[in-house]
Amino acid sequence: MSEPSLDRLRKFLLPVELAEAELKAKPAAAVMVILRDGPHGLEVLLGERTKREGDPWSGQVGLPGGRHRAEDPTMLATATRETKEEVGIDLEGRAEILGHMPPRAPGNKPEVLVVPFVALATERWEATAGPEMAAVFWVPLADLLANQGRATVTTILGELNVPSFTYESRLIWGFTYRILEELLVFVGLSA
Repeated sequence: MSEPSLDRLRKFLLPVELAEAELKAKPAAAVMVILRDGPHGLEVLLGERTKREGDPWSGQVGLPGGRHRAEDPTMLATATRETKEEVGIDLEGRAEILGHMPPRAPGNKPEVLVVPFVALATERWEATAGPEMAAVFWVPLADLLANQGRATVTTILGELNVPSFTYESRLIWGFTYRILEELLVFVGLSA
């Protein structure tokens, strides 16, 4: 990642320490936005969730992450634990945690606040799908922008027409779309 892009990203991200203070009032979760330099620019790691009854994100494309547990000392610990469980990557010593984006609630779980942490891979590695992921894959950020549009999705509220990205016939929408759309602005790929 070029230094100007990295400096721009750091300017927008919040310090890791703020993640704890903001989450005292609501149930909390965390996701990890993992970035790396790829052959076509900056890439982000995404996963296609396994289809499971009762999972509100069943079959959707998303970021590694999940609910905070009592044994997690911090929200960052939640994000790193979930990253290891879902995509087989131990970030310790292999990525730089740059900060986090503002916490937000998913549309289908407004009672939960999710902290999106952002990490930059400091070495090259491949992810492997854990039990909660059917597949994991790297997506060039520029490809997201080139494949931005709208799609009709079926939800518990019925059919909705939503903003989305498409990558290799996979639909990226909802919470993950909102995070990635903001990330594109942060790194200077979108206005």
